Amino acid sequence: MSTVETLTAKSNSAMIPAALAVIIWSTLAVSVTFCSDVSPMFITGAALFIGGLIGLPWIKLWRMPRRLFVLGTFCMLAYHVIYFYALQLADPIGVSLLHYLWPVLIVVMAPLFVANGTLTVKSLLAGAIGFAGAIISCNPDHAVGAGSWLGYFLAFVSAILWAVYSLLAKQYPNVKSASVGLFCIVSGAVCLALYRASADWPSLTTSELWAILYMGIGPMGGAFYVWDHAMKKACHERVAVLSYATPVLSTAFLALYLQVGMQWYIWVGAALVVCSMVMSRKA
Repeated sequence: MSTVETLTAKSNSAMIPAALAVIIWSTLAVSVTFCSDVSPMFITGAALFIGGLIGLPWIKLWRMPRRLFVLGTFCMLAYHVIYFYALQLADPIGVSLLHYLWPVLIVVMAPLFVANGTLTVKSLLAGAIGFAGAIISCNPDHAVGAGSWLGYFLAFVSAILWAVYSLLAKQYPNVKSASVGLFCIVSGAVCLALYRASADWPSLTTSELWAILYMGIGPMGGAFYVWDHAMKKACHERVAVLSYATPVLSTAFLALYLQVGMQWYIWVGAALVVCSMVMSRKA
């Protein structure tokens, strides 16, 4: 097997962790339904902190350049805090749609982070089709409120931050993915401190405790480790397009959990995302 074929095989196998991250993230919305009476800031802080704790057994692998620590921690923390406040300031549906520009931004901004990175029309088209699938899967019958322009602006900023965070992995391929635990534990601690500065610690029910624990192990913890591995090893364009399956699967999981049935827009959104993934594979 040639060197090119070996690298291609490794890139293809790294899509498995990317798919795993997408599936785990898709369960977040259902998990949050168990914590409807708990502050999102507390949930974010607690889940991120737990996500950091699960990486402690590999703390010796948390070594990284100071630049990566500063930028990675800043992006992880700022992304979650800004997205949290965007949801508070503007219509949640509009905020979510703007937030899901981050896969396209990964493709567009890649030449700034990836050596010899190029931007092709086919990659942009695949990203645009995936974004359309994400929008449709969020139910086009919902009207997006006028809301606050500040909230929408913050949603866009959060998309940029997550795209930058994801692409940082490409610049440091030799830094172990276990080091993500450091970003999580610091970001979680800061979120909890911000929450505690304005409110008392909440009294959680058993179901809320289990839900937050799951979020820390899964969508707001473990998923970040496998996502980092995928961004380091796989083609960033294919990983970005694949991530558009997140809102589609999330909506499907919610529909199944709430027993409201799989509506037509879920199927259309899924079809568009599949088309975008096929295009990205051939790009």
